[in-house]
Amino acid sequence: MSSDNKSPIQPVAEPLSIHELGAVLVRHYGIHEGLYNVLVEFQIGVGPVGPKESLTPGAMIGVSRIGLMTSTEAGPATVDASEVNPKKGSRKKSDK
Repeated sequence: MSSDNKSPIQPVAEPLSIHELGAVLVRHYGIHEGLYNVLVEFQIGVGPVGPKESLTPGAMIGVSRIGLMTSTEAGPATVDASEVNPKKGSRKKSDK
């Protein structure tokens, strides 16, 4: 291991913003129109947490699924499918 104090675990590339993740999902699902926000589903577990000698009530939260949900209004993380995944060949030819 090198002495530059870098973690041995590095991301493959720059992490995606929520908006960028939404655009990836819109393209993955083949959606071409509408407004969408990223949906994150959490799973919560409760029980005793901590070392054996001092267990306390606690909760653990994990991300179980990620997807898209439709939106009626544009917000800071809303993805417009027509912009990030336009239909191919949907442009009209102009008569000259």
